[in-house]
Amino acid sequence: MNTVILTARDPLRAGDGPHAGRAARDLAVEGHEVVLVLLEDAVVLARAGHRDAVVLEEALHAGVQVLAEEDALERRAVPRVGEGVKTTGMSEVVDLLFGWSARQAWL
Repeated sequence: MNTVILTARDPLRAGDGPHAGRAARDLAVEGHEVVLVLLEDAVVLARAGHRDAVVLEEALHAGVQVLAEEDALERRAVPRVGEGVKTTGMSEVVDLLFGWSARQAWL
């Protein structure tokens, strides 16, 4: 099953750390095709060298496609994203939601 997980929560302020990354990883390990979309404050997790970057590395290793929204990256002055993370525009996120995924979750 194709799944898109969207998160807009800052992993350092959310209290649960990078929960969405772990959830995406777990679904991928179970055999699902998963795209994790980082929006708004969540894009800071994509910053190269972020203290919780290991969560995204594990998700990527499990086969999760990790996308960080371009405008949010720019507004938060994230100069570069970690290896394997791709940048995307909001129109591509909408396409994923309505054209590719069988289910979506906001975390």
